[in-house]
Amino acid sequence: MASNFPTSLDGNTTGSTLPTAILPTTELDATNFLHDDMHVNVNDASVAVQTKMGIGSSNPTTVGDVLTCTVSGTTLWQAPDSPIPLILALS
Repeated sequence: MASNFPTSLDGNTTGSTLPTAILPTTELDATNFLHDDMHVNVNDASVAVQTKMGIGSSNPTTVGDVLTCTVSGTTLWQAPDSPIPLILALS
């Protein structure tokens, strides 16, 4: 199995690509907890996040700065071109 990101989130249930229901007593190669597969999946997910976020070493310098990117995949913190709308979701 590999990471599902960025198409969908990796689950955190038993049998998913990145299970979190691991107990101290779980064997390293128990069904759904294959140790080497979990390392591969975490590595794949890390690369997918890096690819999605882009590269660049700038830091936000002002409250309200947003992370932007260029078409080449470089990221940059900068003031937004226009005010960011506040969206509230009520359930």
